[in-house]
Formats: sequence, C-alpha cells, structure tokens
Amino acid sequence: MKYPLLFTVILLAVSLLLAGSCTRAVVYIDQEPGTGEYITSHPVGNSSHHLERIQRSIKRITSTSYYETYLFDPDSRIVPDDVARAHSLRPIAATMIHSHTTSSGTAIVIHNRDDLVGMVTARHVITSPDTLYEYREAGQPYLNSVTIKINQVNWLFDAPYVGTFEVLVTDDLADLAFIGARIDHTTLDVSVREQFPVFPYPFGRPDRLRIGTFTYNFGYPRGYPMVTTAIVSQASRDRHHSFVTDGLFNPGFSGGAVVAINGGLPAFEWVGMARSTSASREWYLVPEEDEAREHLAQLPFTGDVFVEERATIHYGITHVVSVTKIREMLEQHAIYLLGRGYNVLPLIQERR
Repeated sequence: MKYPLLFTVILLAVSLLLAGSCTRAVVYIDQEPGTGEYITSHPVGNSSHHLERIQRSIKRITSTSYYETYLFDPDSRIVPDDVARAHSLRPIAATMIHSHTTSSGTAIVIHNRDDLVGMVTARHVITSPDTLYEYREAGQPYLNSVTIKINQVNWLFDAPYVGTFEVLVTDDLADLAFIGARIDHTTLDVSVREQFPVFPYPFGRPDRLRIGTFTYNFGYPRGYPMVTTAIVSQASRDRHHSFVTDGLFNPGFSGGAVVAINGGLPAFEWVGMARSTSASREWYLVPEEDEAREHLAQLPFTGDVFVEERATIHYGITHVVSVTKIREMLEQHAIYLLGRGYNVLPLIQERR
C-alpha cells in the first residue's frame, strides 16, 4: 500500500505548486481606474482600442523654409546696415545661392469646430531663422554673406488629406506652438470631425508623476506613425513639472503626446508632449547634392564645399514639456485664439 500513499503525496505537492503560482500572478493586476496614482508597469488587459483612439488625434507635420544666400566680395566692406537699406542685394553681391531646409514633427489635435482644426506642437518644428549673418572675422563688422528667408510652407499630412497650416501662437522659452488649419471638407471621404478627432482623454496631473511611472508615447518619427512605451526617469524638473523619460526619440517625434494611466485601464490621461532629446553636434564639409550624386568616388573632388551641421542622437533620453505648461500657454492666448475661431476655453477649464 506504499504506492497509493506516494501518489497522494505527489498530487498534493503539485496542487500546492499550482496554487502558489496562481497566487503570485495576481500581484500584477492594476489598481482601480482613477485612484490618483499612475501605474508603474504595463497595464493588465487589452489597451489597443484606447491607443487607436489616441493615435487618430496625432498628426504628422513638416515645415520647409526657402532661403537666398548672398556672398560678398572679399574686398567689399558690407555691414548689416547696408543690407537693411538695400532694396536689392543682387547689385552688391558677388554670388547668390538658393537653398532650403525642412523639419518634420508631430502635432496633437485639441480643437475641431466649423472646419477649423487646432493643434499643439513643438515650436522648433515650425520656426526657422529669418536672417543669418556670416562675418568676415570675429569682432569685425564686415560681412562674408547674409542668408535671408524668402518663404516658408507648412504642411499637414493625414492621408488622404494633405494641406497647409498657419502658426498662430508660440512660446519660445517652453518650445510650444499652437497651429491651425482650415480644412476643405469637400476633399475628404468622411467628416472633418472623423478625419481630425480631438484628443480623447483629459489633462492629467504631471505633479503626480513619479520615478518609474509607465507612459505611452505617440508620434511620427521619420514620418512613421508610432506608439512606444517609456518610463519616467526624472519627475518635476521645474515648477511646471516637466519631466524626462527613457523613451527612444527619433527626428519627427517632437510634438508627440505622452500619456499615463491613472490607476488602471481605461483611465488614460495626457501628461505631456515630447519636445527633444540629448544630442551631440558635428560639422562636415559637404558638396552640393547634385554634384555629389554625379561625382565618381574614386576621383578627388574639386568643386565647392559647404559646412553642414549634423546631430548625433543619444537614444533613451526624451525631454517632455508638461500639460501644465501647455494649459498655461492656452490660457494666456485664449482670447486671441477665440478671435481667430479657435475656442480652447472648455479645454483649459477641465479638471485640474
């Protein structure tokens, strides 16, 4: 009768092992939604539907600035006042060169009414210098060249829609901007509200973020719609509670939404906007693009070369401006925006 006893002992041990493993699994269940504490791990449950709702309110934007650069003769004594007084720089310039620069980013839809779509984004995505002076020598007033912006075109992409937008408000210090577009509804297969839905979740409380808070990040790095996850690594860096995450930041992510989960699904809250990353800058001598394309690599290059600045991104460091600062910007300019047709008052009066 030893075998039945042995079987009973083995069965009891297996039962205890299974019971113990089940007990450990429940540790990872979220709190109740809306408890006021942001979760610090992946949420339990299927969040795809909620993430899709958020992603539909995230849009891709680009801004292209066109320049004319006037190069002056080395023996000339051209100063900035001469440039300001001249009706045309062609007579006093030795050479004129055309160029352009394009920046890409992300915008978050926060207003949609009467075919007017209002969005917030990072200021640096949609601004560029108007005039650049290059001096002959340090401490000398004479110019080698002056570069002047002659045009800027801002594009909003949301397939199948492609159109332009205007810059309405900027906050230089916080690197924020409010942009707007009047959408021609006749070009869409659906309504403007369906094509450009307003961000579906409320402002959160960045002051309650802690080290380890779990976040989702939405944007258009390299033009691709992307959702990724990140952990808050430094909270409340200033009085507006801006913060840093370990998110993987690529060009085009600037202006993307950062959301946290209050207690558990589906309590998503908008807590910030991805602004920038850490990077090192280097300068290279490069030829014109057309000449470089036609040149044989085996032969020495003898054409004109130009200085080009390039940034090397340090991945895993994302600086985020908080919705506290975004709300403050909207409050400061609410009356002006209302006069332009963008009513942001209901948004800034949400739960604080």
